[in-house]
Amino acid sequence: MNAALLTVLMAAAGTALLAFVGFRLGLSVDRRFKDKVEVVKAVQAYSGLQSEFEALISHNQKAAVAYSADKSGYVVTILGDKLLVRSLDQAKIMVIAEDRLHISFPDFGFEPVYIKANADEVRQALANLGRGPPV
Repeated sequence: MNAALLTVLMAAAGTALLAFVGFRLGLSVDRRFKDKVEVVKAVQAYSGLQSEFEALISHNQKAAVAYSADKSGYVVTILGDKLLVRSLDQAKIMVIAEDRLHISFPDFGFEPVYIKANADEVRQALANLGRGPPV
């Protein structure tokens, strides 16, 4: 009886370990944005809008902010091999330094997004989002 229980527990532990390793390998894909066009297409697909968007991509090419002339904005991040798009309507954007943004969301479970980019591009993005002085 003890041997059967031990076998079942070892099989369950092995299955859990394989699932965890497989999950971690799936998220460790080193994907980056190719260019601003990829960011804009992801936002247009998410929002259903065909308006013109500008994009600010972080230096590590794993996070971006897309914004349009009507002051709507979206943050696009890479999660594994997928693109995650969120609207900036409820987001809190903080300027940590003139070339760094910290974007957080009020809902639980969505990690803050850090964007480090050229300082002039950061100022332009904030101005177009209506969250900074005009440039």
